[in-house]
Parts: sequence; structure tokens; C-alpha cells
Amino acid sequence: MDELATLRALQSVKEHGTVTAAAAVLRLSPSAVSQQLKRLEKATGRSLLTPTGRRVALTPEAHALLDEAGPVLSRLEAILGVSSGRETHVVGHVRVAAFTTAIRHGALTAIAEVQDQHPQLTCSLAEMDPGEAYHALSAGMVDIAVTHHWQGLLEPVHPAITVSPLTDDIADVICHRDHSLALSPALEDLATHSWVSTGAGTICHSWLTHMFALHGHRPRITAEISDFALHVPFVAAGLGLALVPRLGRPELPGEVRVLELEDPPARRIGIALRTHQVGDNAISVVGAALRSRLRD
Repeated sequence: MDELATLRALQSVKEHGTVTAAAAVLRLSPSAVSQQLKRLEKATGRSLLTPTGRRVALTPEAHALLDEAGPVLSRLEAILGVSSGRETHVVGHVRVAAFTTAIRHGALTAIAEVQDQHPQLTCSLAEMDPGEAYHALSAGMVDIAVTHHWQGLLEPVHPAITVSPLTDDIADVICHRDHSLALSPALEDLATHSWVSTGAGTICHSWLTHMFALHGHRPRITAEISDFALHVPFVAAGLGLALVPRLGRPELPGEVRVLELEDPPARRIGIALRTHQVGDNAISVVGAALRSRLRD
């Protein structure tokens, strides 16, 4: 299947912009991808790549070749994907990216279980905010990304990525039990008090500010802490308020009270894969384990 491999290499370079990124996606060395492209150039008699700064661009001849061969390549990959999905022997290395609470809630257990069941399968895990994880997935730096998307925010579009929704994670506003808002919370009152949030630029920070912006307010964020588990002691110490999702949340201490909001915000948890690797056997096995644990 050398012809299929060389065409996949060219398609991957088109999608990811560099031979190195394409190699990561294909789980090959950059030199192996370069050799495949040279074989394809020799077989077709066409010049396929041209350098553009630190990246490479496909020549018009390469685009024409993919236009001709693309439908055939997609069909072959679909057939081979179905075939590999029926195999029981799982080998390889799968790289997973997940946000903090997903790691705490079930990702670690899922990876441990799948490696125990399949001794020739290994996994690596990187903690990433969903925005960073999507970038890493697109660039071929990871194979699976556990992501979330706050309902009400514009959902990002990644043409080469397929996202399968898992579950909705409700988030609660919490305060100290003696806080003045504990009895009658109102959004306009919440904005004037101190808040802890994840760091600026993260999706959860953006949601917190968006939630208030819808009503013409801006929260007064006085602390930025990436781990929601540490937001709870912040509130318990009487330092301010927090919006804490329920996924992976530790038991709330007696000093903390959940405010009863009419329409509590929620984020949708999902598993993201590169579309052309949805049928990959090793990735499918790890993805299934993550889905099972994160739904619990």
C-alpha cells in the first residue's frame, strides 16, 4: 500500500503545513514522510512542495493530484478504518490532552484501565485548556482531546476535527455560608463582589465574564487559579465567590453554600479526534475508555 501511504503523507502536509506536523499526525518520523513525498514525486513526475518561510505549500501539480486521488484515498481509508476497527490486537501509542477537572474525574482511571487491558498500548497525558488542546490536536501533537464548551458561547469550528458530545456539566455559584448573598442572590449583586476565576484567556474565564456581560456587568476578579478544586477553599476562607463546575468537584465543606440560580450555566464535555483518524483502532479504544469514565 505504498501509493496510499504517499498520498496520505501529501494530504497531511496540506492539512498541517509542515512535514514535521504531518509526521506527528501519521506517527512517522519527518524523514520517513520526506522519503514518501520524494517517492511520490518520482512516481508522478511532478514537483509537489515549495517552501514558504517555515512552512511548505503544495504546488498546483500537487493540488491537482489530490483533487484526482482524493475521493479514492478517502474511500480506501474508510474501508481500512472499518477493517482495523474489527481487530482485537491493540498496539501503539496514543497521546491524550484533557482539562484539569476531566483528568481528576476519570481520565487517569481510563488510561490506567486501557493500558492494563492492552499491554502493547501506551498512552501519554497532557493537561490543556480546550483552546490549547484543539490547537495541539490540529497540529498532530496529540491524538485525542477531552474538551468542553460553555453553552451560550460561539462554538469553535475545526474542519478537520470531529467532536463527540458526552455530557453536560452544570456549574454552581458558591459563596461563604455567612455571605450577604447567601439568602437572596441577584446577578447585579454578584458582579460587585470579589471572584476567583481560571486564568485570563481560558474558556472558563471567558464564560464568567460573558455571563455578566449579557446583563451589562463585569465581574470583579481578584484571584486567578487554574484548578477549580482550589476555588472551593478560596470561598471557604471568605475571600470571594466562585463559579465551580460539578465535574470532578470535591465535596463542599460546611463553610460553603451553593447559590440557587434560576438557570445555572453548563458546559458540554466532548471527545475530539482528527476526522481522518476516527477509525484508528488504538485511538478508538482509548476514546471509548474515556467516554465510559467521564460519563460516570
